[in-house]
Amino acid sequence: MSNFTGNSRLAMALNTVLGEKTRGIVPESAADTHFFDIDAYRAKMAKLLPRDDKNSAVFFDALDFAIELHEGQRRKSGAPYVSHPCAVAELLAREMHFRDPVLLAAALLHDVVEDVPWLALEDVESRFGSKIAELVDGCTKLARFHLDRAAIKDLTHSKIFISASRRLGVLIIKLADRLHNLRTLHYLPLTKRQRIAQETVEVYAPIAARLNLYGVKRELYHLALSYLYPKKSKKILHIVRDRRNSADVSSIEATIERLLAANGLAATVRPRPKGLGSYYDPLKRTLDAQYPENYVDFAVVLKTSEILSCYKVLGLIANNFPSVPRSLRDFIANPKTNGYRSLHIRIHVGGNNYLVKIRTAEMEECADGALLRTWDAQRELSDEHWQEISELLRDIGEYGGAATQRKALIRLSEAEEIYTYSPLGDIYNLPKDSIVLDFAYRIHSELGDHCDGAFVNSVWSPVTRRLKDGDTVEVVTSAEPLDVDPDLEALCKTPKARTAINRQLHQRRLHFAQETGKDILLQEIVRHKLPATVLEDERLRLMLEILNMKDLQELYIRLGQDLTSPELVLYYLGTGQASDEAKRREAGPSLAYEHNLIHVSGLDKAIFKFARCCNPLPGQDDVVAILSERGITFHNRNCQDLHQRHALQPQQLLDVKWNTQAVWRHSLSFSINIVDQNLRDLLPNLSNLPPDIRIQHISSGIDRHNQEMVSLNVVLRSFEEAAQFFSLLPAERTVVDEFAREGGPRNLQPAACGIMV
Repeated sequence: MSNFTGNSRLAMALNTVLGEKTRGIVPESAADTHFFDIDAYRAKMAKLLPRDDKNSAVFFDALDFAIELHEGQRRKSGAPYVSHPCAVAELLAREMHFRDPVLLAAALLHDVVEDVPWLALEDVESRFGSKIAELVDGCTKLARFHLDRAAIKDLTHSKIFISASRRLGVLIIKLADRLHNLRTLHYLPLTKRQRIAQETVEVYAPIAARLNLYGVKRELYHLALSYLYPKKSKKILHIVRDRRNSADVSSIEATIERLLAANGLAATVRPRPKGLGSYYDPLKRTLDAQYPENYVDFAVVLKTSEILSCYKVLGLIANNFPSVPRSLRDFIANPKTNGYRSLHIRIHVGGNNYLVKIRTAEMEECADGALLRTWDAQRELSDEHWQEISELLRDIGEYGGAATQRKALIRLSEAEEIYTYSPLGDIYNLPKDSIVLDFAYRIHSELGDHCDGAFVNSVWSPVTRRLKDGDTVEVVTSAEPLDVDPDLEALCKTPKARTAINRQLHQRRLHFAQETGKDILLQEIVRHKLPATVLEDERLRLMLEILNMKDLQELYIRLGQDLTSPELVLYYLGTGQASDEAKRREAGPSLAYEHNLIHVSGLDKAIFKFARCCNPLPGQDDVVAILSERGITFHNRNCQDLHQRHALQPQQLLDVKWNTQAVWRHSLSFSINIVDQNLRDLLPNLSNLPPDIRIQHISSGIDRHNQEMVSLNVVLRSFEEAAQFFSLLPAERTVVDEFAREGGPRNLQPAACGIMV
């Protein structure tokens, strides 16, 4: 009961403190009842939908269908379940001002395939058509019971964004759905409330900002953060109220109104304190009262469509208040990618910064999502602005990395922007701290794939150079594709660049898995004295069909990712190997298993990883490898985690054979820690280093366990050098903390340049 009351007070506090029109935040006691008046709902929606639109009938048909399908279902509050999709549709129509009957009908049906076991998507399509069916399908969660909850959630996010890149209405419905769920979140158990609230601040609130739905974003952050940080939220809301009611704010408001009146400018001045979302640090996952750059904004909305009046007001503000240097942002001449237009200037009064936003009434409507309402829900995204949004959503959806990185892409879409220029003067806006490669991908995917660097303000720069506001960038390309690695992906700030690089890394991993899987299967065939023609046998084709694989290459990939076992393949090929292995496991560990062998000629950071549980070293004897979809992880042969934590079978381990004759394609810099070691005792060993091995840095200190530790960076070019170097260190106390290419992802000079673009 205390949580119910506390969050109701938070909701009412937001309405009172922020002094702006609300988006339907009401105390939960008034938001849900055990009854739902369908007739009253019909009457309300009849007033909102266009009376002269014959398509409105589809909405009321969908309403009847939803009532029928959800009959007998109840929400956690006890209310009929149909009240939820009805509330989502009303929220879209009344608060977000979407009046398209197809979109609203899909909102009514967004849960039916998910919650009604006997209903298929084809049933929705046959009754309501393909457009509504596509919207409903995009909103339907995935249900793959062989995956854990986190994996299913990430796949669902991927599906939503890919679907929304074709039908933007999917995302609009999901935002309204999430907003209504947050308004009634108090009925759910604490753990589920926390999980939904965290997902909201990581996924839904940032993407609402990218779509220019700032009111929705503000409320999503407010409700979610008030559940995640109830005590801090209340404390910050008190601070917000005090700042809103401060004498400085009243004085600034009065001064601006006086200046406008004296110069014959009709306008509304609206002070607005920052919402809870502005106090949230997504990297640290904390609410911090000191986090915002300024605590109160002033919106000056001119009652005219004359753009020059905005610049006149800007001059009045700059002449009458001390402005913060280099804080002027002209989003009228250079609109944000989401269509937002305003003049921004920060002023400093009474020891605090205040942001003043100057705009016309038309710009004000756009700032509240009006531009989004110009999108035609009946058509796929086509013109330049919507195509850009479609591309962003597709990049986020198709990203193949970890779930945390997909969320980072969503967060980047909300980041502060910088403006950069091509040599011809075309403007390209990018997230703050973007690099040259981001700029290249912003222009065209092909340009990014072949980017060798750029002339930034006429100075040669590598692809990793960080760009600043106003930089002019001339991209230089090469006939050869850019050789990427995970470090380069992490440096990029745009979803397009990160997704493109991740796609290339994924292809490298697939190629490696294919080669590894083929080698493993051939080793098994030789070991069991099978004929070389066994892979051309008719039984192979039948096996691929049974295992639902399209060809032999896919089989190799699954073997190389440890998703299919070689013994299973041999069993289907008629050797009885699966039964033999079962007997071997029953006999216990005393029966030795002959591991397959993997030859390692180089280290690709996208594929190879050294386990932290046992700290194996490159070039070291008695190292084994385990396969996964991400590549290979090296372990010491006697690592306890291999059997206790990972529960691996012997046939899943590969003996590692380092190719000491091969020179690596790139010199690698290793960051190494040697624990319980002092520098004085280590230096005599290092004096025996071969002259070709370079130590770049060495230092000593104390680790977190209060033990002495030596840290060093060394550049190595082969496993032969690695073996020589690590033989001089105490193996049981040496840890490879990190390895990367010497000099970063690429360090090219102008002599290597090709075509200029």
